[in-house]
Amino acid sequence: MVSRENRVIVGFVLAAMVLGFGVTELTALPSEASLGILLVVGVVAPILVNNYLDAAGSD
Repeated sequence: MVSRENRVIVGFVLAAMVLGFGVTELTALPSEASLGILLVVGVVAPILVNNYLDAAGSD
């Protein structure tokens, strides 16, 4: 069985990959912007969401 945390992480990683590809291929932004999007959406956002869901579930 897949845990909620793993589903959140996989969802955000897939979204980060799609956004990173879209930014790279469809815009004229520098590669640093694409890397920043990958890091924020693929690493930081899932941590924040999982921490929020953990805190909300412990009430």
